[in-house]
Amino acid sequence: MRALQITCLFVLSLIVEGTALAQSSDPASAGKSVTEVQAIKQRAAEWLTTCLADWDAQTHMTKTEWRATCERVSREREQFLLNTPGAMSIGTRPVR
Repeated sequence: MRALQITCLFVLSLIVEGTALAQSSDPASAGKSVTEVQAIKQRAAEWLTTCLADWDAQTHMTKTEWRATCERVSREREQFLLNTPGAMSIGTRPVR
């Protein structure tokens, strides 16, 4: 019984580690150039600034909660754009 528990814990730790490695933010895996990565980071910073400026006293969130949400969403957007091939090309026409 003890051996089964140890084996299950070992397998679970391998799964968790594999998932963490698969979700790493390596821009090279998505085929992004250094220029594209810089543009994505700049875009995320601009979006964060815009989001923070949109807070209003009538919102259902405090300013602190709003800031935390804006920062989280900005990070998630940046990671999505960094890790998704072709994500920056949405809404653009292919060059012929």
